[in-house]
Amino acid sequence: MEEGVLELKGVTFRHLIHAPTRMKPWRKQPGPGVLGVSLMLQPGEILGLVGPNGAGKTTLLRMIAGVLPIEKGSIDLEKNGTLESLDASSLRTIVGHMPEQVRWQGRQTVEDALFELAQMRGTSLKRVKDLLRLVGLSERTDTPLSSLSQGMRQRLTLAAALLGTPKYLLLDEPLNGLDPVAAAAFIRLLKQLTTKGVSIVISSHQVEGLQAITDRIALMHRGQVLACGTLEAIAQNLELTSTIEARGTGEAPDFSWCNPSETSEENGQWTAILHDSQTNLLAEVLSRGIDLTAWIPKPPGIVEMLCAATGMDVEEVGLDIATAAMLPHRRLGGEEE
Repeated sequence: MEEGVLELKGVTFRHLIHAPTRMKPWRKQPGPGVLGVSLMLQPGEILGLVGPNGAGKTTLLRMIAGVLPIEKGSIDLEKNGTLESLDASSLRTIVGHMPEQVRWQGRQTVEDALFELAQMRGTSLKRVKDLLRLVGLSERTDTPLSSLSQGMRQRLTLAAALLGTPKYLLLDEPLNGLDPVAAAAFIRLLKQLTTKGVSIVISSHQVEGLQAITDRIALMHRGQVLACGTLEAIAQNLELTSTIEARGTGEAPDFSWCNPSETSEENGQWTAILHDSQTNLLAEVLSRGIDLTAWIPKPPGIVEMLCAATGMDVEEVGLDIATAAMLPHRRLGGEEE
């Protein structure tokens, strides 16, 4: 295997849920989880796991981190062999895991809290100071944990995940609760890590926040990866086209010739949502003498992709997956590694 590559081969894990019967009140049965996922992560690549709540994103990250067992399949960590062959200490050195929620509380200072974790791993105080500098907390070493902002807490959690100088970094909803400035700073930090060869997997249900930083997207639903590749490649594979938000003043023109999905008028302004399935649509609109004040292309969103991939409607896709059933969906396209 190429150095630095992480490869998942048909990995499966099902959470056990209570399913009591009259005769067996303690009975459990397999519930939601991850089913037969295969992915490959290249050195220095950022891969986004995208899907609705309950899609299996967090479960998959915990499997890679060694928190949850692999019931079927395997995870190969380049020259280190399979994940199952590593002890906990070796795994923490190679894989850094940033959970969605870490409660940094109390009067303990930032430096003391991180150094306490470092001592458990045999990491030096110098490494702690270097990490705090890397994540932008070198001026906050003496700040009590209870006084940290959400952005600072996220940075401290990232520093904790980097204690072992990992080659692979797993981030679960890292941008949650961050304001735009803090999110931009966090993204710059992740980009900096990839230049050092660190491979990153980011889980999020908000694809908009990932588009600018990920190299590829894995579309997850009901514990499976339905498609993997760039957003453009996935949309093309699903035969989805962009929509156009056209705007103008006065009375709305007749767009019946291009089957608009929506046309509205308000306060002397009109808006039409057009499907960009026609070659040179803008040229055709202008040739018909339609005056525009705005022409805004909008690529297919995550909900549209999930609807196309699963055959579900918008309402169904938007619901949390709270059922024990994991119905297999067809895998789409040739973008999988």
